[in-house]
Amino acid sequence: MGMFDNISVTGSLPTNQDMKDLELDINNHSWQTKDLSNVLSQYYIQGGRLFEQRYKVEKWIKGDKNSKSFIDRFGHLEREEPYLEPVYHHGEIYFYDMINDVKDKWDCWIEYKAVFTNGGLDRYDLVEFKKTPNEERKQRDKEFKDDIERNAKLWYNKYLFHTKAYRFFSNKWYRFWNKAGDTCQKIAFIVYK
Repeated sequence: MGMFDNISVTGSLPTNQDMKDLELDINNHSWQTKDLSNVLSQYYIQGGRLFEQRYKVEKWIKGDKNSKSFIDRFGHLEREEPYLEPVYHHGEIYFYDMINDVKDKWDCWIEYKAVFTNGGLDRYDLVEFKKTPNEERKQRDKEFKDDIERNAKLWYNKYLFHTKAYRFFSNKWYRFWNKAGDTCQKIAFIVYK
């Protein structure tokens, strides 16, 4: 699947009759695109120009190594003072999204194309609109959820693999072999230097 960027469009996008019949609210919607930097950046098209959201202050907050949560141990990027930086783009940008449960009956795939010439927006084109009944997807989702619940209730998962003791032991086991591998690698560098 890979990385992507988000893009928001101010103004109205072209629609077809099916979209009007479904009363889809696509204005002020966040779309995905793979035609820009592909690093989870936020882009905006407004006033006929393309902008990327940037931050004046970006600092890395170190994680707490003693925290129980992986996310808290890893740390995070803190951003402050957002601003929009103009982006000169010449060419096409395709952006798209899947909107589920429209009127509790349809899943809709929508894809647009924005055409830029010398940094200015020329036009939006509706590339594809596809609506499919969502009963089959809902059934697959239900079966997937039921399968997860059924597996969680199996005796070996319930009393062995999904316990705190098992996670604790497997974490220690992994760390032991990871350190052993690092030590062997350091010895190899010393011996074969």
